[in-house]
Amino acid sequence: MPKKDAAVLPFRPVERETVIEMVAGRIEALVRAGDLGRGSRLPSEPRLAEMLQVSRASLREALKGMVFLGLLKARPGDGTYLQPSLTSMASRHFQWMLLLQEIKYLEIYELREILEPAAAALAARRATRDDLEQMQGALDGMKAAARDPEDFIKHEMEFHNAITRASKNAAIQSTMQMMYGALSEGRHRVMPLVRDIGQNCAKHERIFLLIAKQDAVGARRAVVEDLKYAESLLRKNLQDLEKSSTKNSPIADLPAKFESKSKTRKDKTRESKGKGRQ
Repeated sequence: MPKKDAAVLPFRPVERETVIEMVAGRIEALVRAGDLGRGSRLPSEPRLAEMLQVSRASLREALKGMVFLGLLKARPGDGTYLQPSLTSMASRHFQWMLLLQEIKYLEIYELREILEPAAAALAARRATRDDLEQMQGALDGMKAAARDPEDFIKHEMEFHNAITRASKNAAIQSTMQMMYGALSEGRHRVMPLVRDIGQNCAKHERIFLLIAKQDAVGARRAVVEDLKYAESLLRKNLQDLEKSSTKNSPIADLPAKFESKSKTRKDKTRESKGKGRQ
């Protein structure tokens, strides 16, 4: 039986790593091995280059890239550290995903409707006195800022943030904080559509009271109702924007232009026929 030619055997293409990917992968291996942890200082540049088996020039380039991405933090005259938290980096990436339309506003609200009711139910079981005081403070801020939309939105986001903190679930809290930049922008869009600020405050106060009473089922239901209302306002805002963009689009005027040109041609044809008869 003839031997199979090795040249025709299928091989997976070799994927080339960038310098940042290579160095990041090796630093990740150090974290997995327990040699580095959250917020820990990286070894000196010569030592780290030796540990990672890369040139110092490549290491410098990679570290700069990782600082820009938010994975590391450089302290001039002190050294380079692993970030103690990556939430701000993830939040920035999330906002870029929204900006580039990789994700949509309504999808964010769908995600909120999954996470926030669960966070409220957990908060009803786990909230401390300090958590409740933070929620109450945010509520007081919302009431005081009833005539200042910018300040109102800030305190409203603080209220929701206090609930996620009270859930004592780091995964929910980090995910919600990652979305807060996008959520703030969404609130600015729908705020002009809120008819009654006092009623809006009352809805949030109801959520707070249910959490304070440790009513997990009631708190979950109240948050769902609030989010459904907010989603309805966002849908209206997006529909209005779509109608406005369609109305102002040059394409929207094409039928009228074609109709106008058609009428002009017909009028000219009639005039020429009338002259022929004379």
